[in-house]
Parts: sequence; C-alpha cells; structure tokens
Amino acid sequence: MLRGLLSHKLRLLLSSLAIVLGTMFMSAAFVGGDTIAAGFSNLFTTINQNIDVQVTAKQNAAADSTNVISTFVPQSVADAVGKVDGVRTSTPQVNSDGARVIDKKGKVVPTTGAPRFGIGWTDGGLAQIRQGAAPTTPSQIAISANLAKTTGFVVGDTVDVITLEPRQSFTLVGIFGYEGDRDSLAGETSVAFTMPTAQKLMLGKPDVYTSVDLTAADGVSPDQLKQRVVAVAGPDYDVKTGDEAAKDQASATSGFTDILKTALTVFAVIGMITGAFLIFNTFSMLVAQRTRELALYRSFGASKGQVNRAVLAESLLLGLASSLIGLIIGIGLGYLLKQLLQSFANTDLPVSGVVIKPYVVIVTLLVGTFFTVVAALVPALRAAQVPPIAAMREASTPDKSLRTMSIIGGVLFALGVLLLVLKMTKAIDGQLWLSVGGGALLAFIGAVMLAPLLTRPITRALGAVFSGSVAGRLGARNTGRNPRRTAITAAALMIGVTLATAAGIFAWSAKAGLTEAFTSDVKAQLIVSGGFSGGFTAGFDPALQTQIRAIPGVRQAAAVRADVAKVGGADAQILSGDPVAMQELFTLKPQSGTIRPLTKGEIILDSDTAKRLDATVGGTVDIITARGGPQTEKVVAILQPNTVVQGSPLLNPDDAAGFSSPVAQQAYVEVADGASVDDVKAQLEKLFADNPELTVTSQEEQLSQITTFLNVLLAIIWVLLGLAILVAVLGVINTLLLSIYERTREIGLIRAIGLSRGQTSWMVTVESVLISVFGALLGVVLGAFIGLALIKILDTDFLKLTVPWGYLLITLILAIVTGVIAAILPAIRASRLNVLDAIAYE
Repeated sequence: MLRGLLSHKLRLLLSSLAIVLGTMFMSAAFVGGDTIAAGFSNLFTTINQNIDVQVTAKQNAAADSTNVISTFVPQSVADAVGKVDGVRTSTPQVNSDGARVIDKKGKVVPTTGAPRFGIGWTDGGLAQIRQGAAPTTPSQIAISANLAKTTGFVVGDTVDVITLEPRQSFTLVGIFGYEGDRDSLAGETSVAFTMPTAQKLMLGKPDVYTSVDLTAADGVSPDQLKQRVVAVAGPDYDVKTGDEAAKDQASATSGFTDILKTALTVFAVIGMITGAFLIFNTFSMLVAQRTRELALYRSFGASKGQVNRAVLAESLLLGLASSLIGLIIGIGLGYLLKQLLQSFANTDLPVSGVVIKPYVVIVTLLVGTFFTVVAALVPALRAAQVPPIAAMREASTPDKSLRTMSIIGGVLFALGVLLLVLKMTKAIDGQLWLSVGGGALLAFIGAVMLAPLLTRPITRALGAVFSGSVAGRLGARNTGRNPRRTAITAAALMIGVTLATAAGIFAWSAKAGLTEAFTSDVKAQLIVSGGFSGGFTAGFDPALQTQIRAIPGVRQAAAVRADVAKVGGADAQILSGDPVAMQELFTLKPQSGTIRPLTKGEIILDSDTAKRLDATVGGTVDIITARGGPQTEKVVAILQPNTVVQGSPLLNPDDAAGFSSPVAQQAYVEVADGASVDDVKAQLEKLFADNPELTVTSQEEQLSQITTFLNVLLAIIWVLLGLAILVAVLGVINTLLLSIYERTREIGLIRAIGLSRGQTSWMVTVESVLISVFGALLGVVLGAFIGLALIKILDTDFLKLTVPWGYLLITLILAIVTGVIAAILPAIRASRLNVLDAIAYE
C-alpha cells in the first residue's frame, strides 16, 4: 500500500494540496492571532515597565469607545498619593486623544484608526528626545518620530495643531521616539506640550491629570504600595499595579485579535470542508480503479479488515503529512500576517518572529488528519466489500442506487427550508442566528446529497450547448455517467458560490436599503463633517450653526454633537442638537409626545432605546455622560424609527456640556428651493477654511462613505470565493486526471476510430466546464434562497431586497473560466496518450 501510494506522485500531490490549503489557513489564523496578541501584551508591559502603581479616575462613560479621557485626577489627589509612605517617585501624566496636526499641504494628518494623542511632557518617561529638545514654553511642542516622518516636519518648523481649542501655531523644538528604536508604540501619533499647556488644550482644565504613575521605594512591593494608595485615593479612583494596568490595556485589544482569528479560522474551515470533498472523491476513484488490485489481495488471503485498515492507513499518512506541511506554511503566513498588520498600522510590535503555542500544532494536525480520514472512510468500507471474484472481471463494481441518499437529502433539505420559512413567517420567535444558521446548514447538506440526482438532467440540458460536435456530446455524456463523482467534485465550488451569493445579495440589499432610507430621511443636500477617522474629537464649535443658517441660500441647518454615554445602564451613542431643525432635516416623527426645544433635564428617545428601557413620555431615564456624571432626564417624546437617530437619544444642550468633546461632529444643511447648491457649498468651505479636518460633502458622497464597510465585506466575499475556486480547480483537475487514468483504454479506442487530439482535448474541456457550471448553478440558486430568506427574516428598513444580476453573472462566468483552466492539464494528458499503449492498457 505504501509503495502504491508513493508510485503515483501526481495523484498524491493533488490529493495532499487540498489538505495543505485548509491546514495552512487554520495554522496561519492561530499563529498570526497569537503573535499579534503577544505583541500587544508585550507592548503594554513595556509601556508600564517603569510603573509600580498607577492611579486613574473612574470613567463615567465608555472612554474605550472614544480614546478621550473625560474624568481626571486633580492636583490635590496627585499630591496626596505622591506623599504616601513607600512612594519613591510620583509622575502625574496627561495623555488624551484629539491632537490633530496639520501637514504642509494644509490637511489634517489622517489616521487609520490609531489615536492622535496630546501629552504633557515629563522627563524620564518612555519617550526619548532624538532631535532638538523638550518643550519648555506654551508655544513649543515636540512630536513623535512617526509623525515627523509622515509630515516631513523638522526641528524649527512652525506646526499648526487642532485640540479642544481651535487651530493654533507652535514651534517644533523636538522629535522623540521610544526605546528599541521605535517611532511609536502602537501606530499612534503624539504631540507633546508643556504640562500646563496639555492640561488646557487636551483636558480643558488646569491642574488635572489623566493618571499618576508611582514607583515604589526599596523594600515595598507593588501590591503593598497599591493597598496604601487605595486608602488615600478613595473610591472614585482606580488604583492598579503596573502588571494589572498592562493586562487591562492588553485585554482591550483582545476583541480585535479574536475577530481576526475567528475570520481567518472561518476561511480555514471552509477550505477544509471543500478539501474534504476533494479527498472523498479522490479515494472513491482510487478504490474504484484498484478494484482488481484489492480483490487480488482478498483472493490470496487478505481479510476485509486488512483491506479496510490499509486504505485508512493511506488516508491517515496522507492527512498527517499534508497537515504537517500546511502547519509549516501556515506559520510562515502567520508571520507575514503580523508584518502586514505592522505595515498597515505603521508600527513595530515588540515581538520577534512568531508565537507558536502547543495547541496550534495539535489542533492543526488533528483536524487535517481527521478530515482526511473521514473523507476516506466510506471508500475504505466500500473497498473492503470487493469480492475476490471481481479480480476476474474488467469492470468495476457498479455505483449503488441514489435512492437512499436522495431520500435523506430531500428530508434534510425540506427541514432546512421549513426552518427558514417558519422564521420568515415569524412562527419562531428569537434564536435568530440559530434558526437561520441551522436552516441554511440543513438546506445546504440536503442540496449536496440531492446533487447526484440532479446531475444527469442538468448536465444533459447544459450539454446541449456543445451538441454540435461529437467531442462535445461525448464530454456531456461523460459528465453524467457517474453522477456521484460529478456532484462531489462540483460541491467544492458550490460551497464558495453559495456563501458568496448569499452574502452578495445581503450586501447589495443593505446598500440599496441604506441608500433609500438615507435619501428619504435626510433632506440635507450638504453635510459638514470631520470624516469617520476623526472620531469624536474632530469637529467645530456648535455656535457656528448660527453663521451657517445666515449663509444666503440656506433654508435650514443643524449642528449635531455625538458622544458615547450610559443610557439606562448600557453604553449607547447619544446626540445633541436643535430638535426642531433636526425634525425638518431628518423627517423625524413623534411616536408619542411632542418634538420641541429641550431644556435642562429633558431628553427625546428613539424607539429602540425606549423599547429597551420600557420608557414612556413623562417618565425618566438615567444617563451618565463622560464629563457630566449621573443625571436623570425626563422623556418628552419618543420618535418613530428613523435612519439617522435610530439607537441614539437626543439630549438637551445644557447636559450635553458633559460630552467628552465640546465640538459638533457634523452639520446638516438644506438648501432653499431655487438656490445653488454649489454656491452654498463654496460659502460653507469658506466658513470652515481655517479648520482643514472638516470637509463639505454632498449627500451622495456621504452615503458612499457610510457604505464603505459593505465594500469591505464584498472584498472579503471575493477572497472567499477565490479560495473556493482555487480548491475547486484542484478538485476538477484531480477528478479529470483520475478519470482519464481510469478510462485510458476507452480513450485509446475512440482515438483509434478517428477522434483527433484536438477533439479529445475539447471532450475533456466540456466535461470540466459542465462540472464547474453545474456546481456554480447549484450554489447560485441555494445562495440566492438563503440570502432572500435572511433579508426577509431580518425585516428592517435598512435592507431593501436587491438581486445583483451582474454579480451573479460574473460568478457564472468565473465558473466557466474555472472549468477551462481546470481542463488544461487533464486535456493535455488525454490528448497525448499513445493510442496503441492505451488500447493494450489493463
């Protein structure tokens, strides 16, 4: 068996490639995620390496969502903890997001999501001056080395910076970096001011700090010092050891690494499943081709168990060896993934090489081997049933009836469809993803089991296209002669196309729904905003709303502020602005109550929040803003569902003073009938000319930015489809090559009676194209059904059923191209068979 396995090297290579692909992605997912997580963990350990105890104020709201520190440690507390017995040094710090540098082109330096910190300079910290000196006067700054490289600023330049206060000019006196020759810690940009200037510009208050870093005197442990500081600081402050602070900061990034590992693992599992179809097909054909060989073993004494164990041993060795190769390649991919992230974030994580944990090796080898053995189990059991008398016959044992498998497949498919229909008709409440996922999975498995039954009628109908030539007719008939084999081969492509079609319909429907909802709910033709990367700190003084309304041609305008607050105990985005103006601009309609200007202590709830809190007009809601602390608000109105404010209550301007940032992030402007939109846009750009982080966009441009994430989703879908196509190509190539090997004598005979090399190649190409199109058609139909069911089940205004016919057409065209590409190698082999040798082949 071992000698036979190694003697067919091409067959062995094609079989192992599918396992290598799946295990490669799986190990890359684990290794890349673990390496990145270790990098962040080491990073925060580095940041806190010179800190024994850190004191911070407890945040009122979700500071992690904004990167803006909104509650502070006052000078009195900083002085008090600095005098605690056992403190060797006390270093108050200012470090908050929102320092936006304007580059030499007059634009705010963009960010890929990393914070733009403003800090108060302290000597002896992590930052080390590389050029120039530290700032010593209010008009001086130093910037991080990565910011200097990005902008081209050098010591002596004048640099404009936007903070909580409008744009100001500073003299650049220094450029700093970090130990290990790092230009930044984690891709962030930093601007260092003198401490009083940082307090004024970044915190809006004098004599307050974002944290106080303490080191312990000799003989005092961090835990001992922590207990002493807790007693002095009181309950309003978080006191942590340096190790605890590092772990908490690292855990904040775990969500990102978990999502990354999950997404990559999904790719790996899909690759493994498609690979399982390929391995199943391969072993089925190998056993069929070796019927005489296996029967001969039986005739001279081999038992059924020996034959069974021998075939399983082949799959075990193949799975283990291929999984090991996939693991090694995956480790390399994991390293490349870390490098890619570092390049994207423009930083170096403090971890060399890759992190390979024992579970990665064990899981990758076990899963890869398990998939292979399971895929070979049925053919192995079938091989054991070959009677010795079969050694005397040339024909292989015929395929079993499709009846049993088709009945089981029909039942599973019907159950899946029933589950989805019950959810669509709301006969099932709750358990959204369980019912949708379970229904889709059952329908998919049922479709795979029904596929052999559909093979002959569908390929016969598709084959009519090629009926103009003898070779075309032969190719079509060959596709239908073994329906199990054709269906299993097509299933690999069917998986990817099903997922891509369902996700594509969902993404296009979301785009259409968002577009319709946005255009119907928003009457503003122009929108002023700081862009999605600016966060809550990018914006303008809300008082400029008056000047916007005064521009000739402006009918209505509203400056809208946003922040994260706790509403009824849960984190939520909360808005503030003129409710009357917002009612006109966003077509707000009251579900109950009256939309009117709000006074202190009043709030308007959206329908989702009201439902979550079971709130009614006249009742009260508890909120906690970032800087304002706990407040009780009276509900004056509840809004009908609306695109702009859904999930976001409207707070009165007085209490909105407690937001983490004083700026309005957006202004919506409606142009009067007969006025020129372009003229109004020019006036708005002139009004905000001194604030280069703001842009004036049309409704269409804003909508394009909002739907950008859907384009990212579609890009991921295309990658997924590409992976499925890659494995499918391997499957079709493998199936056709083995099929040609199996039909060597048959091909020799039809060549002998006049079929040319070109006709032979065309026959094989027709087979390949029909297999690919068959799989793609099944995938498109099943994926369309799942996508339509998902949209119907979700039943939201943000989804408008849209079938992307062009997208589906491209998918089918790709299937045809896949078939042509997959046919190249088998067609060459078939056409080059020596006619006489093929006729004499046994």
